[in-house]
Amino acid sequence: MKTIAPIVVEPDVVPALVNYLREQDLSRLTLVADDNTYAALGERVAQALTEKGIDLLEIRLEGEEIVPDERFVMQVLEQVGGDRRTYLAVGSGVVTDIVRFVSHRTGKDFISIPTAPSVDGYTSVSSALVLQRIKKTVPGQPPVAIFADLETLSTSPRPMIAAGFGDVIAKYTSVADWTLGGMLWNAPYDASVADRARRARNACADRVELVGEGTWEGVQSVFDALSETGLCMLAIGASYPAGGSEHYVSHYWEMKLLQEDRPALLHGAKVGVGTVYTAGLYEALRKVSREQAIERLQTTPMPDPERDRARIRESYWSIADSIIEEQAGYLEMSPADYEGLQNKVIENWDGIQEAAADVPSSSQLASWLRTVGGPVTAADLGFTDAERDLALSVSHFMRERFTVYKLSRMLGLIG
Repeated sequence: MKTIAPIVVEPDVVPALVNYLREQDLSRLTLVADDNTYAALGERVAQALTEKGIDLLEIRLEGEEIVPDERFVMQVLEQVGGDRRTYLAVGSGVVTDIVRFVSHRTGKDFISIPTAPSVDGYTSVSSALVLQRIKKTVPGQPPVAIFADLETLSTSPRPMIAAGFGDVIAKYTSVADWTLGGMLWNAPYDASVADRARRARNACADRVELVGEGTWEGVQSVFDALSETGLCMLAIGASYPAGGSEHYVSHYWEMKLLQEDRPALLHGAKVGVGTVYTAGLYEALRKVSREQAIERLQTTPMPDPERDRARIRESYWSIADSIIEEQAGYLEMSPADYEGLQNKVIENWDGIQEAAADVPSSSQLASWLRTVGGPVTAADLGFTDAERDLALSVSHFMRERFTVYKLSRMLGLIG
C-alpha cells in the first residue's frame, strides 16, 4: 500500500503545508481549483506559496458546472508543461478526481487540499470520471499527503457536509455487503480492515448532533471517518469496505441524470438515500429465521438469466453489454452452482444474521440524515417513484459482487 503521509487537519493548515513543501524540497507546483474552491482556500494557499518564492502555476477550471469529464481533464492537460511539478488539488471530489487522473497520467505526484468533508475519495487510488456520459472508475494514484483546513471544511456549504455524513453512514451497509460477499461469493474479506471501517463510521455517528450543528468537532469527525474509510479501501486495493449496494443505487441514478442531461447531485446525498433503502432490506432479512430461509430458498425460483440480460439491456444504455459481461459469474450459474450457493446461505445463516444486525434500522439512518440536513428519500433528490424503483431493482447488476440485493432475490424478498 502506498503511504499517504502526512494527513493534517488543523484550523489553519496553510503554514503546515508550507513547512511540508520546504521539508520535501518542493518548489515547483501546479495548483488546480475551480472558482468556488479558489475563493474558499485556493487563493490563500496561492498567496502563502508565492510569498515564499515558490514557482506556482495556477489553473482555474472554468464552467458553470464542473464535472470530471473529458472537457475539464483537457483544461488541465492543455495548461501543464512537461517540467517536473507537483500538483495541488484544492477542492472536493470533482477537482480531486481530475487532478488524480492527470497527475497519474503525467507521472507527477499530487497533494490533496480538501475544501469540504463531502467524500471518502481523497485517499483513493482511482478516479471517478464521466466519459461519454457514463461514469467510469479509472486507475489513478493516491495523494502523497493531505492538508485539510478545518475552518474551510466547517464553513463549506451545509449540503456538502451532509453529503459527507451520508457517505460515512454508507459504511453500515457496505461493510455488511462485504461480509456477505466474503461468506457467500468471492469477496476478499479482511476482518481487521472491516473493523477499522466500523470504528470510523461509529465514531462519526456518535457525533451526529455536532455534525448537524456544524461544530468543528462534528465536521472533523466526518472528515476523519471519510479519511479512515478511504484508507481502508487503499489497504485492500478495492472499494469493498466503503462502497456496496447503496453506492450502486447512487451510481445508477448518477448515470441516469447524465444520460438525460439533468443537473448533477452530490454523491454523498444520493449515497445516503441509497443507504436508507438498503438498510430496509437488512431489516427484512433480520426477520427471517433459518427455517423460513430454508423454505424460501426451496420455493423461490432460480433467477432467469435471459430475463436478467433483457432487463440489463433495457436499463443500462450503451454499457449494457459490458454490464452483462461483468455479471457473467452470476448470470451463467448452472442449477448445480445455484444449489451450492443456496447451501452456503444456510451454512452461514448465523453469520448473515450477525452482519444484518450490524446495520441500523432505516428509520434510524433517516433520522440521522435529517439531523444533519441531508435528503432521506428519492423524492427529496427529485426522482420519481418509478426512478426510485428502477434503481433499486437493477443497480445490483452494476458490479460483480454479492450483496443484500442478490441475497434478497434468492429469498424472494424482492423480485
